[in-house]
Amino acid sequence: MVKERIKGRKNYPTDEVDPYHFLSDETVKELIDKKDNIKFASDDFDKLYNCVHCGECKTENERISLKEKYIEDNNTFEGISEMREYFEKYRSPYPTNKMRIKKLKGIKSESDTLFFMGCLSTIRIPQYTEHAIQYLLQKEVDFTILDTEICCGWHLKISGLKDEYETCVKENREIFNSKNFKEIICLCPACYYLFKNEMEGLNADVRYVSEYLKPSIVRKTGRVGVQHLCQLINRGKEGVDKIINDILKKSGYTVIDVPHWCCGGGSGWMGRTDIIELIARKRMSDFDQEDLDYVTTYCPSCWWILRRFSKQCKIHPKAVDLFKLLL
Repeated sequence: MVKERIKGRKNYPTDEVDPYHFLSDETVKELIDKKDNIKFASDDFDKLYNCVHCGECKTENERISLKEKYIEDNNTFEGISEMREYFEKYRSPYPTNKMRIKKLKGIKSESDTLFFMGCLSTIRIPQYTEHAIQYLLQKEVDFTILDTEICCGWHLKISGLKDEYETCVKENREIFNSKNFKEIICLCPACYYLFKNEMEGLNADVRYVSEYLKPSIVRKTGRVGVQHLCQLINRGKEGVDKIINDILKKSGYTVIDVPHWCCGGGSGWMGRTDIIELIARKRMSDFDQEDLDYVTTYCPSCWWILRRFSKQCKIHPKAVDLFKLLL
């Protein structure tokens, strides 16, 4: 693990807010080694699910494997029945698969490039997603969207629901390949990671939307703090934070350095929401600075956290998504 980023605070967010239930990498490895001889019980939930999947640790896959064992041992948790019900009916984490975004003029009816937005983006935060679409259209990116999306399955995977997750992978691959997409642009870093790394047999190149960001054509002003993406930085796209900061600076903004720390949104608003909220409130305190005009991000999960908790915590800067700042 890298050295302490914020003085007096642990880099592992769940170790910071709930150290009693935190499992170190060493403990996780020990549990994996004897997994076949262990039978988990319901009171193991708080420890096994004390994770927001920021990718900070080196044992994320092992932690997911322990959750799968927890489910295999006939344990449950609050919300799992609804999760399975929504999966069966809608292939979504929500009780609907109807997208709430406006079908903006300029989106192609057919293209060999798909813009895959994700469940959270299209159902819970449509305005954020519309800004992203407006931005791509402004940059004259040729793309189409699906009439209905199937969830990438991230929430299922990190909840230990292996079979349901594999169904999402299979069905999405079939859709993408049947439409002969050559490129898939992902708005969500979880979708990006899974499609790029865990979807064998996919015929399309998978890219994250950050690769399409450029300095604004209109000169901007203001002092900005950025919530960069754990799910990119910790999963193979090191340096993306520097690229985004540079884009903002070239657009005219002053970027204020706020040392990186998780916002709590990596697992969505599910599982141990108590630790998610504790992490989110700590992160908001980092951005509560008088010399900041805006706090921004380019991740739908981070944006959901910023939008919700910046208001609850009444922080000084205004939360504005990155696409809107660059439009």
